[in-house]
Amino acid sequence: MKKEILNRVKKANYCFVWCVLDSYDVGYYFKTSKTEALFYVRKYLKANTTNLENLSNAIVLREDGDLYIN
Repeated sequence: MKKEILNRVKKANYCFVWCVLDSYDVGYYFKTSKTEALFYVRKYLKANTTNLENLSNAIVLREDGDLYIN
């Protein structure tokens, strides 16, 4: 599953990351680079080797080729 998650980031045209702005649920998607997205996904994978399903569900590669990380 790790490889599948990383491949989604690598295949993406553009990457967007959700950022909560008000400590609750109001926020926006910010565009980021694939390099930054891969760095933090790899960092997460090193620290959290269990429950990869939650990570997989949070990283969505849409049909248009854009990746959204929630």
